Amino acid sequence: MALRGSRCVCTWLDTLPFMHHIIYLSWATEPFSDEQLQALLQQARRHNTEADITGILVYGNGCFLQVLEGEEPAVRQLYEHIKLDGRHRNVAAYADKAVTQRAFAGWSMAFEAATPQQFDELMGYLRPADVTFDAARLPLVDVHLLDLLRSFTLP
Repeated sequence: MALRGSRCVCTWLDTLPFMHHIIYLSWATEPFSDEQLQALLQQARRHNTEADITGILVYGNGCFLQVLEGEEPAVRQLYEHIKLDGRHRNVAAYADKAVTQRAFAGWSMAFEAATPQQFDELMGYLRPADVTFDAARLPLVDVHLLDLLRSFTLP
């Protein structure tokens, strides 16, 4: 640690891997069968393990809601790949920011096939018409959405 004036410059911070997450919603171009979802998950888990990406994928009502988390370059590269994937349309990020820790550590890709009611509850956090736009409130919405998504991974 080096002192300069009244500021502390902590050189060890430069060595910490900062985490980043993107939460996005997309519509499937066609409904996915159970077999297609299994194949997608196998592919995602293999890639995510290699890229040190964790997260959760929720599929319901013909939509994907996904949290991708890891080092920023890897997360951004995967998100850009997803945006170009012909199985998705109307891909929209609802959160794209640095985070202090992973919400889904240990999950190369958790998965939940949501019931219509569960998916409607998740969508309640994302529909602009249902959420008053308040910049101060957006981090809180992000936290509530992550908590709700984490509940899918509990036994």
